[in-house]
Amino acid sequence: MLDSFRNASKSWVIKLLFGLLIVSFLAWGVGDMIRGGLFGRGPAIEVGSREISAAEVMNEFKRDMDALQPQFGGKLTTADARRLGLLDRTIDTMVTRTLIDEAAHRLGLSTSDQAVVDKVAAEPAFRNEVGQFDRDLLRRALARAGWSEDEFMRQEKANIVRTQVAEAFGGGVAAPSLLTEPLIRWNRETRVADTVSIKASAMPLPATPEAAVLEAYYKANATSFMAPEFRAVTALMLRSSDAGRGIEITDDMVAEAYKAREDEFHTPERRAISQVVLGDEGVAEKAADMVKAGKDLAAIAKDLSASVVDLGLVEKGDLPDELVDPVFQAKQGALTAPVKTSLGWHVIKIGQVVPEAVRSLDQVKSQLAKDLLHEKSVDRLSELANQVEDALGGGATLEETAGRFQLPLIRVAAMDAKGRSPAGKVIADVPTSESFLDVAFHTEQGTESQLTEIDNEGLFLLRVDSITPPQPKALAEVRAEVLAAWQAEQRRNAAKELADKIVEKVKSGESLSKVAATSSLKVETTAPFTREGGDGSKLPPAIVTAMFDGQIGATASAANRDGWMVAQLDKVIAFDPKADAKIADQIRQRTTNSVAVDLVDQLIAALQSDIGAKVDRSQLAHEE
Repeated sequence: MLDSFRNASKSWVIKLLFGLLIVSFLAWGVGDMIRGGLFGRGPAIEVGSREISAAEVMNEFKRDMDALQPQFGGKLTTADARRLGLLDRTIDTMVTRTLIDEAAHRLGLSTSDQAVVDKVAAEPAFRNEVGQFDRDLLRRALARAGWSEDEFMRQEKANIVRTQVAEAFGGGVAAPSLLTEPLIRWNRETRVADTVSIKASAMPLPATPEAAVLEAYYKANATSFMAPEFRAVTALMLRSSDAGRGIEITDDMVAEAYKAREDEFHTPERRAISQVVLGDEGVAEKAADMVKAGKDLAAIAKDLSASVVDLGLVEKGDLPDELVDPVFQAKQGALTAPVKTSLGWHVIKIGQVVPEAVRSLDQVKSQLAKDLLHEKSVDRLSELANQVEDALGGGATLEETAGRFQLPLIRVAAMDAKGRSPAGKVIADVPTSESFLDVAFHTEQGTESQLTEIDNEGLFLLRVDSITPPQPKALAEVRAEVLAAWQAEQRRNAAKELADKIVEKVKSGESLSKVAATSSLKVETTAPFTREGGDGSKLPPAIVTAMFDGQIGATASAANRDGWMVAQLDKVIAFDPKADAKIADQIRQRTTNSVAVDLVDQLIAALQSDIGAKVDRSQLAHEE
């Protein structure tokens, strides 16, 4: 089946944080796709007496890859993931998990089935719109993942036991005050500096240099004036409209769909109501007398010190059973006598009445026919895609396949990664989906991509016919850009020279304000900032570092977004943990978390030394 129709995989990943294994997330995994023949017969991982096959490792590796795919535009390959060290991380995770399982087994730790049920029932992903556990949501999620309930519950049971082991070592840890208190004061100390900003754009614009100077600058910075990579591609398009050709939607089919969706076309009667809820029967009797006397709801609420609550438009199903008949049998504008429910005594005013409405078959016929055609087109698209894959697998070219199934081909002579031509114009025939461009620029020359979904439009498969690598544009073509870049660099250098002179004069004893005034520059005082930066994003990191490395009066300069900045340290403000207990507690907690993680790391190291773990990487060397 097509990759684009496979259920996307997600992963429940177990990580060591704050001295415990975080609750594992449900692995929306692909099925066992790596079975006998690809790997050797021995285990890939051995932890104590436990063995893990290469197939199990690669399945989890795939799930970890799938979890990272969104960060790579869906194009993270197995080879790329290996180079990034993802397989090593997967192996480490499985070894760590199994070491803890083995330790828990030796300690005789277990948990009850009811604890597992309670944990699963508390998962937000399995709760419906009213916050209640919905077993159907769990079943559907497991069905998409290809898991049985028993498999999932066993996994969750193991996770609870792993957490018990980790919490025994990391839970309840508190970092000592001899460590946290100096760290808090160091971390939250703030400083204030006087600054002078020198904008490069304020420096004099240099004259156009000689041709030799401009050419030398161009050669030294050729990578800044590159033409992008261009690719020529041929794409085969499979849209639902193509798959829907020849599908006939009959009147009987439309009538059947109408019957199946009848509730969708029925709008029950709705009424706008407002109410006063009273908690005492005696007060309710007074309200009944007022209703008989003809008082309106606002007057009744005022006399009884109650509040009027506007519930807006409601249906019968929105109300307690006791209120349905009194509300929906009363006339518009009427005020009901007090009605008792479990919430109290209700006095209700009937506002706008929206009658029941039913859209007839004739009214929705065209929409139903359109929906049916779309559904059947999507179903046929899957079949068509399989036929296309079979044809290509049998050796047919894109052109032959397009002709056989009467599918459109798109030919692009040259486009960059943004879908533009060498002239810089957007190519009209190129699909607007980002996935098309992404696949085009991640497919090797002369090869065909996999079938890939284009948003909700259908599928495509493309071949990269040729690649024109990035190359410097000719100087004549970009002369104006080169001149502008050279001038900008000269002005930035001039700003730096001025900043260096200001620093030199201040260090020799002149005040920053006086030196700045001679250059018509303004001195600004920052807001207090920490070692992590501050004053918005105005202070360059080098300035922040210099201000915390020096004493009051220390001066430094650094480049910023607009040119250069000169700063002189003005104040050092010590942090009082008692004045901001919340911040201090956060730092204490972060430090405690780090200590707890260190303890669990030591536990894992000790378990590995005691139990032992072996990894046979030759079992995992095969690319897929």
